[in-house]
Amino acid sequence: MTRIILLALALWGSAANAGQPRIAIIIDDLGYSRQHGQAIVDLPAAVTCAVIPFSPHGQRLARQASQQGKEVLIHMPMAAHQHARLDRGGLTTGMSEPQLLAQVRKALQQFPEARGMNNHMGSALTEHKQSMGWLMGELKANQLFFVDSRTSGRSVAQDQAMKAGLANAGRDIFLDNDRNLIKINNQFNKLIKLARQRGHAIAIGHPYPETVHYLQQVLPLLKQAGIQVVPVSELLSTPAPQLNTAAALPGDHGES
Repeated sequence: MTRIILLALALWGSAANAGQPRIAIIIDDLGYSRQHGQAIVDLPAAVTCAVIPFSPHGQRLARQASQQGKEVLIHMPMAAHQHARLDRGGLTTGMSEPQLLAQVRKALQQFPEARGMNNHMGSALTEHKQSMGWLMGELKANQLFFVDSRTSGRSVAQDQAMKAGLANAGRDIFLDNDRNLIKINNQFNKLIKLARQRGHAIAIGHPYPETVHYLQQVLPLLKQAGIQVVPVSELLSTPAPQLNTAAALPGDHGES
């Protein structure tokens, strides 16, 4: 593990440019395991904690994350093309506007600490223009933002957020679709390379033991590497009407 990190640091140093690149690391799926969730809350950096509504430990973890200065997102379950089972309170394409908004409001009540929302799964719903329009209007009314996990290359979520005047962002890298430490390290290096190229980048990971172990080792070294970890709210797009550019990266699809 140490050899992997040293190699990563060497690569980061060789790619250095003017300015300090910023990265946001969102950890999804928090709330079902208290132990794994607590390990994320305790990480030594400003990781963003995305918590699933109605999960057994979600509210406690959200409070603890907020108390430790970490940003909290509602990780909202949304219908996917290849997932029959949806977590409690999830949003489906067949919902009317009142039904969808009722579910969203229940989730908002669960997490007063939340600053924004991102989608859990959602490859089907994020392609649904009308549903996304309803969702973004409700988030706007509650002064929240939206991060598209980009589980579909045909997502219209950011387009609808822009039309609603809602601050938003999109995922660039999935860290741990493959939980092998070497593969996680490779994805992390892609994140750093992208951040150095354009000044910022957003990753999504999960509270897997492998991901937790990797981040515990590498996060304390980022300052030395000239990388700043920031809450995802610092990397949002300015609300303005424009065409949707939120295409998923080739070969990087996933249901987060």
